[in-house]
Amino acid sequence: MVSIMDRTTVVALIFGLIIVGFVWGTGQWAYGNLYGPLFNDSKLPELRITYITSEQLNNGTMIIMNVTDIDGPDAYPASAPLMEIYNSTWHVYLNSSQISRYTVAIIQAPWNSVKKDFVNNYTGIAVILGTMAQFHLSLPYHLTKGEYKIILYTPAISLSREAVAEFSVS
Repeated sequence: MVSIMDRTTVVALIFGLIIVGFVWGTGQWAYGNLYGPLFNDSKLPELRITYITSEQLNNGTMIIMNVTDIDGPDAYPASAPLMEIYNSTWHVYLNSSQISRYTVAIIQAPWNSVKKDFVNNYTGIAVILGTMAQFHLSLPYHLTKGEYKIILYTPAISLSREAVAEFSVS
């Protein structure tokens, strides 16, 4: 009886070491987490403005822009709770509640049958990975003629990856 138990213990230890070696080996191969820097393949969202235009209204300026999320996780939408609009003589920041208040229409792309992009007071503009929507913002002030730049700030990403576009007001 003692020799069978010893044999079972030895076999269990050998298989245990094989399993530990396999887990460590695949962890090192896939993520580098045993030796060397940890590799984490998590994705950060990246919004992109693919089209932008403006038109003057009686009570302000309408900005129409197509926004898409080209990178990041599919579990939650990319958001832009802060928007900056400026040129050489004028500058404004719009927070998420102002973005929500000034957005008068959202036109979904035809392939957005299930996932809908949206705005609200907390996230501002929210776009789900792989979708695109056209956001119509009716600003309560007239932009003077000239070239403008717009930036959509997404939390937790570097400034070089922010959505930036230029548009003209005529």
